[in-house]
Amino acid sequence: MSIHRIKYFIQVAEVLNFSQAAEQMHISRQALSKQVRLLERELGVELLERSTTQLTLTEVGTKVYHTFRPLMREMERGYDEVRDFIRNKKETLRVGCFSGLSYQRVLAPLLQWFTGKAPQLRVELMSLESIESVQQMLEEDRIDLAVYPRLGPYEWENKTCLCLKRVPAQIVVSENHPWYGLEQITAKDVTQGSLLWVRESRPRADDHVFLPQLRTAERIPVRSFDTYMALLWQGRAFGIVDNTYSRREGNYKLFPLPEELTVDALIVAAYKRLHPLRRLLETMTKMDLDP
Repeated sequence: MSIHRIKYFIQVAEVLNFSQAAEQMHISRQALSKQVRLLERELGVELLERSTTQLTLTEVGTKVYHTFRPLMREMERGYDEVRDFIRNKKETLRVGCFSGLSYQRVLAPLLQWFTGKAPQLRVELMSLESIESVQQMLEEDRIDLAVYPRLGPYEWENKTCLCLKRVPAQIVVSENHPWYGLEQITAKDVTQGSLLWVRESRPRADDHVFLPQLRTAERIPVRSFDTYMALLWQGRAFGIVDNTYSRREGNYKLFPLPEELTVDALIVAAYKRLHPLRRLLETMTKMDLDP
């Protein structure tokens, strides 16, 4: 029995549409239909009931689907593990990090920690201008470890997420912002201000759930750190950061959040749960980052 034909049939059974399944499998509709027909001929039964309006599974088709779908998932997982093992034999760890993180306070200690724990490991560090890009590259298996700041919960489906650093978040404004000359920021000031933040896609963080305890007059989401810094410098809004963010040119001032609005700022490291270096990576919580 051909594994490829079973895989094709499972994809058709998932969506019950030959055209859609063919597009997802990157083959023609005719070729997909032929492979399913050959599987039916091999088994001596029909797996699908075909009509001009719909496609449904026969009783045997349902049995074949439920029998082989878990097995195919295990094969895919096994393939990923073997591929990761082969890549790991090259002793390379690809680390993607958000460019807003301080090199001196976060990234340099991270590289030093890997050198001490696994001197044979070659670490490739990539700096990316948006948190979304860091997360996307991990999803696409283009990096092994994602390091980025996070405010609030940091769970991520099918990923192991470690908190490397936790400190009280602070308000940051540039010298062009009206708050720059103040001694402290009150809760009332926050409700009348505009909040600037870098949007994420994984885990999802939309306007209405990003720091809901901070009630502000306006929220301004941006995609890149460069845009964030440009608007921050113009005095358009205030930001929420920890003491590891990388400040660009110009004068900025940090304020503690009002006591009733306190929230933790985190530095998070995320990787796939079955990564071959997971035993090494899970000990990263013992790393001492600059307080």
